[in-house]
Amino acid sequence: MLVLLVDSDKRCARTMARLLRSQGSRVQVCQTRAQAVSAVRRKPFDLAIVDIFAAGGGVELAREIAHYVPRVVLSLGMGMKQEEVLEAALGFPVHRKAMLPALVTPHPIARH
Repeated sequence: MLVLLVDSDKRCARTMARLLRSQGSRVQVCQTRAQAVSAVRRKPFDLAIVDIFAAGGGVELAREIAHYVPRVVLSLGMGMKQEEVLEAALGFPVHRKAMLPALVTPHPIARH
């Protein structure tokens, strides 16, 4: 399997590439959006693994290269809550619906 791995963290990318290679995959590592887009235009990858926090936006990059690669997945570091991941990826706070009433309660008006 030919895998494209997009991660700007060199150490993390090296570790993940080593693991994938030990499982028999051929891996090309890209650290930038431009490198990744160029790579998918040149080679028929079977899978792309894109860091959700890739420079320029991992989600956007994943959507773009999905036109060239049949399987695209987003990766992220461990230890983050789902809400933190969504907020970081989307650029807006994400709340569960049960928490929404607390967001609309009136806040006291500051008097100067």
